[in-house]
Amino acid sequence: MYQEFISIVNIHSINQENQEKLIDVKCVIKMYVIIVVKILYAKPNDFVKDFKLPQRVCDNCFQDYQYQQQLIQEYGLKWNTRSLLQSKWIGKQDRKIKMEISISENDKEMIAKDVLTGRSEAFLFNYSLREFITQCQEGYDQTYIRESINKVLQLFVTHYPIIGYCQGMNYIATIFLCISDEEGAFQIMNHIFKSIIPSRFYSNSQGATLIGYQAEIYFLKTILKTLNQQKFEQLSNFLDISGPQMLLTLMLQVLNTSSLFIIWEEMFKRQSFIPIDQAIILTLFQATKYYDLNQQGLIEEIGKIIKYQDLTQLFTKEDAYFTQFERQVQIEQYYSQTSRSWVNDDKLILFRLKKITNFDTEEILQIQKEFKKYCIESQNLSNNKKEQNSIKQINNFSDNVDDINMENLQIKQVKSQKYGITKEAFINLMEQFHQHYTKYQILDRHKYELVFSLFDENKSELLDFREFLTCLSVLLRGSFQQKIKMFFTAHTGSNLKAQEFQTLLSIIIPLDLQQKEDYQQFLDRIQMPQYTYQDMLLVSQDPFVLENEYQRDRSQTSIMIAQSLNQIKNN
Repeated sequence: MYQEFISIVNIHSINQENQEKLIDVKCVIKMYVIIVVKILYAKPNDFVKDFKLPQRVCDNCFQDYQYQQQLIQEYGLKWNTRSLLQSKWIGKQDRKIKMEISISENDKEMIAKDVLTGRSEAFLFNYSLREFITQCQEGYDQTYIRESINKVLQLFVTHYPIIGYCQGMNYIATIFLCISDEEGAFQIMNHIFKSIIPSRFYSNSQGATLIGYQAEIYFLKTILKTLNQQKFEQLSNFLDISGPQMLLTLMLQVLNTSSLFIIWEEMFKRQSFIPIDQAIILTLFQATKYYDLNQQGLIEEIGKIIKYQDLTQLFTKEDAYFTQFERQVQIEQYYSQTSRSWVNDDKLILFRLKKITNFDTEEILQIQKEFKKYCIESQNLSNNKKEQNSIKQINNFSDNVDDINMENLQIKQVKSQKYGITKEAFINLMEQFHQHYTKYQILDRHKYELVFSLFDENKSELLDFREFLTCLSVLLRGSFQQKIKMFFTAHTGSNLKAQEFQTLLSIIIPLDLQQKEDYQQFLDRIQMPQYTYQDMLLVSQDPFVLENEYQRDRSQTSIMIAQSLNQIKNN
């Protein structure tokens, strides 16, 4: 169903009564526009009482509508149909993607709840996207539409089982199905999660839940405070409440179609999340001019005052509001601060640590206590010396030193503030532990260094307690498949290079099995340039693994680890 609409001639010439009946006054930006008749596919807003009559829209909405029509016509956008816009965003992609692993019942149930029961329908989107989606879906049965969304989300979850399904992904998939077919929509989502969205941004309630998202909020607040100190408290409170809706859906439910596509195009062009951050700052600054940010339900209104031309202008300056270096420093600062929280005797912290390891609460507390003592009595001194040396190095730089080297040094300095155990201490611990408390042969030093690097997520040369405990759990507890899950739960969907994966195998599979003749044949069979979590689950089904499935006994490893830490500290 569609209907004609007429744009407003002069907003001042319409009396108050008609304004309330025909338009959303908050949506009005300019005072004058041209008279023109077009076609609408969806009801614009709740002010429209009779969709059969011609409708009035404001200038900003009309410009957005024109942008939509140009986009649809230029790229031939149609529901579940591959278009040239996909190639423009992510280049040409191979087809024939298969669902090789079934998804969990929990994810399947959540997807069905959000899609098959109608929670992804066009009318649930904002006024602009509602029009865009309805036009793209014109002529298609609702059952077919829902099935398309369902397939894309299930395909995504099979490739990112550690992230799993999160609410809001259904909206993202819906937009991408307006751009491409089911495989193409998955490929766009896959590209975003692999190349653009920060690590650990989403999480399926395991381990360091949403730590990447929290780091982004921390960074945005820091920048907002420097740019607008007067209204910082309002801006900060607004981000606390509306941050998930802005960040986790990539501004999808905040802005109109034209603004959203301008941001996403820039995001794909730069292969970076930075355009999202810049758009959020612009949106918030514009909102402070027109609204009280303490007002409830504001998130649904602020997108109406943002014009895509303003965003186009914003993106002409790559370093608008902040530089990439400033962002990285603040995010590393957040990770360094967060590293201290993992040694807190807090129920939520203990719950998360228990979720990502095979240690029980009592064991975690025992290891945590010795780890904390070690850091307080020895590691902090080491960190202070590192920090002092870094400051001296910075001060000793001459004016002609490369800016990039200077920035790298400053980032390294921030990383060194992480609350954790050094590589040297880790190697000493593992050597002592294996030598005195277990029957397993000590690995060579180089292999221990590779193990350390695998778990040092931000490459700070330190393992915080969460990373350290995960490493111990993978080394000492559980079956092959449990170890793989523990590793990827902690890293939330990392890819491993071939050498890194072989290192992981060397600490998961006992040495006596590695010396068997069929171990090399096993390595040849599974050889790939890089490995995803899904690849590793397939490896776990290899005959060599199934025949030699191995599980370390629980014994009293936590006590032994605590004793080893204590011995290193004393030495």
